[in-house]
Amino acid sequence: MKTIKNLLNDKSKISSVVGASNALIAEMVERAGFDGIWVSSFELHAWNLLPDANILNTADYFDAISKISDRTNLPILVDADEGGPSSINTIRMVREYEKAGASSMCFEDNPSPKRCSFYGMKAQLESPEIMCGKIKAALDKRLNNDFAIIARTEALIQKHGMDVAIERAHMYTEAGCDGFLIHSKSKQPDEIFEFAKRYHQEGIKTPLVCVPTTYNTVTLPQLENEGFSLAIYANYSVRAAVKALQIMFSNIKSGGSLSSGNESVVEMDTIFDLIRVDKLKESQEKYGS
Repeated sequence: MKTIKNLLNDKSKISSVVGASNALIAEMVERAGFDGIWVSSFELHAWNLLPDANILNTADYFDAISKISDRTNLPILVDADEGGPSSINTIRMVREYEKAGASSMCFEDNPSPKRCSFYGMKAQLESPEIMCGKIKAALDKRLNNDFAIIARTEALIQKHGMDVAIERAHMYTEAGCDGFLIHSKSKQPDEIFEFAKRYHQEGIKTPLVCVPTTYNTVTLPQLENEGFSLAIYANYSVRAAVKALQIMFSNIKSGGSLSSGNESVVEMDTIFDLIRVDKLKESQEKYGS
């Protein structure tokens, strides 16, 4: 099975990983032909009716990761928020997420406690000394060198400018990260294209990662052309589910019968196929009840 590190270092093409916070969605991501799973803090909190604000803990993530890894062959990249309040917390995260079956984790230079970038609640960045300490701790204490550590900067989102973003890129890559994620909430990809150009001009070799949530018209070939190795397609599964369920529940309520929601649902056989009822029958026939 490929790892996230394999995807980062694949020079033949850009790879894409998709947000999936439970095993059923992960199965659909795999069948759709994507390269990996992104276990998102935003999505995992949303499925638990919580804001993305460091409310769930390492044990919560371990539970979600282990259930997904048990049912998918795709490599898993975990959103580790800010890596915990200190490098000691980062060490526990990396070891627990590895044991749960993840292939990589990503953390950002948002000061603890983390608040989702899109909430606009923080303007400062974590000190480079603390962030680099977390990167080095994760690298030193990971159980397997194939487990990738991706460092992410919020410099552009927090409006610290391109120079600070490049400076952070140098610092984090010198600390040894396996991938560098540049985050932006610009509506167009121009900002990350400008960053990528400078990143490569300055000779930084660490594979480059992005999350095109707000500039979502950008294509994988365009990103590949700008030197990106990995694109994270985040939060669409939970947003799609909410829209579909809102429509279905409204139709059932206004229609006065369960059948009013029929156009919004798949056949039961589709669910049986996804959850592998055929394997259940095979096992029962082979081993008994």
